[in-house]
Amino acid sequence: MNKFSFVIPFLFISIILIDPAPSNAQKSDSDYEDEFSKFETEINKGSVIDPLEKYNRKIFEFNETVDKYFFEKIARNYRKTVPKPARSSIRNFLNNISLPISAFNSFAQGKPENGFATVSSFLINSTLGIGGLFDIAKVKGIKYESEDFGQTLGYYGLESNIFLIIPILGPNNLRDLSGSIIDRSIDPISLNSFEIGGSSDFIEAKYRIANTVGNAVDAREELLDIIDSVRKDSFDPYATFRSAYLQRRLAEIEK
Repeated sequence: MNKFSFVIPFLFISIILIDPAPSNAQKSDSDYEDEFSKFETEINKGSVIDPLEKYNRKIFEFNETVDKYFFEKIARNYRKTVPKPARSSIRNFLNNISLPISAFNSFAQGKPENGFATVSSFLINSTLGIGGLFDIAKVKGIKYESEDFGQTLGYYGLESNIFLIIPILGPNNLRDLSGSIIDRSIDPISLNSFEIGGSSDFIEAKYRIANTVGNAVDAREELLDIIDSVRKDSFDPYATFRSAYLQRRLAEIEK
């Protein structure tokens, strides 16, 4: 699971790998036409199902405003005040506690090798890595691919369906939104000792909140430079983020 939690700020679930485009000052008319053509081709191929684009764009602008005046400022302050080694240890810890769900989804997809590698990483990092603060498993050459239930549903052929921009949560689709709900419902951090409706939590609420906030701040800090580049250079940031999100999710399912 890619540090995935149901209640997470905008752009946390949009972890993307985008090559910065040329700056607007250097773009010609043909560059704009090529960019438009790219997005039109996506739609014609059926890779983008965005009948709610008008609604999505309004929510996107709302999320952008919230991000610029709140989440981005927190992320920049976090980068400025917390040394990089400490941020790396925090990232390792947050990633480590997500590995049980990732392993579950690996086995659910019939990928036992990846599942066992994920379990091994969790056990090694939780012990030798001092609760996951240090990625000892990676140093030992143990590699795995993170999996979530949205990927599991996609692996078994469920289409991503309609693209959505959700207030605060950001880019999503019906399949991945459903998957995130399932992941959260089976996540040990979210369990309340099987006392459904009871008050006895397996993990106290304050720690679950800390995990959610920590993931959000960590992910937004990691994306600072990428998002800055998209906002500065992209002709249409909405289309760029949409394309990046859908391509990333498709790549994760097909790997």
